[in-house]
Formats: sequence, C-alpha cells, structure tokens
Amino acid sequence: MKEIPLSVPHLNGNEWEYVKECLDTNWVSSAGKYVDKFENDLAEYIGSENAVATVNGTAAIHTALKILGVEAGDTVLVPALTFIASVNPIAYCGATPVFVDSELDTYNIDPEKLEAKIKELINKGQKPKTVIVVHLYGQPAKIKEIAEICDKYDVYLIEDATESLGAKYKDQMTGTFGDFGCFSFNGNKLITTGGGGMLVANNDQWAEKARYLTTQAKDDAVQFIHHEVGYNYRLTNIQAALGVAQLEQVDEFIKKKREINDFYYENLNSIAGITVTRELDESYSNYWLSTMLVDKNEFGMNSKKLYKKLRSEGIMVRPFFKPINEMPIYNENSFNGENTQKLWDEGICLPSSVTLSQDELFYIIASIKNSI
Repeated sequence: MKEIPLSVPHLNGNEWEYVKECLDTNWVSSAGKYVDKFENDLAEYIGSENAVATVNGTAAIHTALKILGVEAGDTVLVPALTFIASVNPIAYCGATPVFVDSELDTYNIDPEKLEAKIKELINKGQKPKTVIVVHLYGQPAKIKEIAEICDKYDVYLIEDATESLGAKYKDQMTGTFGDFGCFSFNGNKLITTGGGGMLVANNDQWAEKARYLTTQAKDDAVQFIHHEVGYNYRLTNIQAALGVAQLEQVDEFIKKKREINDFYYENLNSIAGITVTRELDESYSNYWLSTMLVDKNEFGMNSKKLYKKLRSEGIMVRPFFKPINEMPIYNENSFNGENTQKLWDEGICLPSSVTLSQDELFYIIASIKNSI
C-alpha cells in the first residue's frame, strides 16, 4: 500500500479553465473578477453580508483583531487546544492570550469555563477585549451559547472557522455567529486556493475597513498616500479562481468527508478504548478531519505509540494539536486545562482526503485492529 496522506486537495472541477482565463487576460495579481466572485460566492454560501479575501486564515484573524482595536495591554480569550495560528495574531497586536479549557464532546472551548474566566478577569479589572472560538477539525463549537455570553459581558467574538467551512450549529453556518468569521484555504483544507483565507462580517463598515487594511491602507492608490499602517494581505486573482472552482464542489466534498467519518465510526468505535468523533445532535460537522480518542488502558497502547506505528506503515495520521500553553513562547503555568490535556494525550487525526479509496480505508482499519 502506498503512503496514505492525512488530507490532500482534490482539483477536479473548473480549476484549469478559470486559472487559464487569468493567465490569458493577465489578471494575475490582487485585482480581477475572480477575487470579487470568490468573495461574493462564499458570502452567499455561508449567509454573510460581506466577505474579504486574504492571503491566509492567519491574516484574516489578525485583520479582525486590528479592526476590533486589540492592542498592547489587552487580553484575548482563546482555547489552548488549537493550531498556533489562532493565537499568534494576538501577539502580533501586542496583546496577551488567556487560555480556556475545552469540552470533551466538541473538543472546543467550554462555554461554562469561558464565562467563569470572563468573570474572573472582570473582577480583577482586566476585562477581556475579545474571545476567539475555534471550530476544531470541523466540529462546531457551542457557538450560539458562546455568542450569548460575549453579548452579556460586552466582549467581541471572532470565530476561527478555518477548519469548519460548511459546518453548522443549530442550522446556522459557522463563521456567522460572531463579529467576524475567519476561513482558511490552505492546501489541506476542505477547499483550497493553495494558500488563502477569507474574513466575513455582517457589519458593512468593518468589512470596508478590512478591505482597506488588507490592501496596504491606500488612501490614494495613484499617488500612494497612506494614513494608516496597512498590510499586503490581499488574495490574488489566480488563487481566487481556484477558490471559485473549489467552492462549486464544496457540498460534494463535505458529503464525502461525512461518509469517511461514518466508515471510521462503524468500523472502529466498537473497539475497546477507541472513540471516533461524532457531531452533537444540534451540530452538522464537515468532518474536515476525522478524529478519534484512544484510551491506553482499554486499548492497550497510548495514542502516541499508535500514531507512530501507523505512520511507520505509511498511514499519515497525526496527534491532536499540542496545547499552546505548553509552547515555550506562550507558557502559562497557571492554566489548568484538564480536558485539554486529556484530548492531547488521547487524540489522533485520521486520513480524511476526499479521494480516499475503499482499499485505503480498509487498510487503515486493519492496521489499527492489528495494533491491539
């Protein structure tokens, strides 16, 4: 069996046609019809009033924080269990990330612990400026409840929906509950533009500000007059052309991802010590990555040994993200994240490419069963 990757793109639609048009017409940079079309198509797909295309999801988060006025001395609440790109933009602004524990059922920020942390900081005279919620691996957080908490305490809310395009919570698309939603189109995401990201908002003025900041804050594009520090964060027309073609296939991709997760659940969840992730009743996951937890006592092997064994057999599984509070640059000894630690200890991400074949899936299942 050849190597089975974790998650690779599938370019099988109109990508060649749209990119060729960009090349034929010389519209290859950050202006062109496909940038506008990608923004409009994605905004319509998720049900947002505005979308602004960016070079990546990290840039989208950074831009959102800047527009909300996050600066040195501010605190931003964020889950410790996430990819570091959810946290680094906080540091870009000179602000301080404060970590919150996750839930075991969604893997996402715990609403009750979030509210407790907000109260704690307010009592200390350190009211947080913003909360960043991550919909990890495509599993929706309990975002409606979180949005109500943020509204209650007058705290801004950013959704890091970089992994959850097309996922829903209570029939509403992720990325549309907060003040801003941020998406990523990296090569391993549900749809890809090679790199790329998108910032969405229902506030027209904020969206216009985002478009301004991400194009170097040009006040006069002819005379190159700038009154603010801007960023070279705009997506190119070639990348946007890929995005338009990919978005045309997004529902098909989600259908395939959900079928893959169903297969893992049906074939692995009955094994002692293995729990394959399933969405909550009120959630609709895109299952960007299918995941499972491994109880070492019941399974007979911990997740770290299992993932190394599977990788040695050509199955490119990965452990869950290492908690950010354990990174030397963000070390926070006071953080008590019992669930975060458990998820890091037990979590494995399984191959989830939409191109996975039945033979590959059966090989993965057999390799896991043979590990017992």
